[in-house]
Amino acid sequence: MFFLFGLTTREHLQFTRSANCRYCGQHAPQQVIQRRTKLSVFFIPLITLKKTRLQVCTNCGGTSSISGSEQRALAY
Repeated sequence: MFFLFGLTTREHLQFTRSANCRYCGQHAPQQVIQRRTKLSVFFIPLITLKKTRLQVCTNCGGTSSISGSEQRALAY
């Protein structure tokens, strides 16, 4: 018997908000993206192994990892 398993990474855009970029310093739209990596068995996602939140500048493309509290602060 054999098992078909693998890892799947999906990105989901949470929201976009204007703020100052950490890299270019410009006031530009910042996208907050949530990235999840899941373990899949027979193409069915079972367990979330890793969850990260990213802030992406639409002006320069700079990407930085943010915490949950930083995400909530950007949302309001």
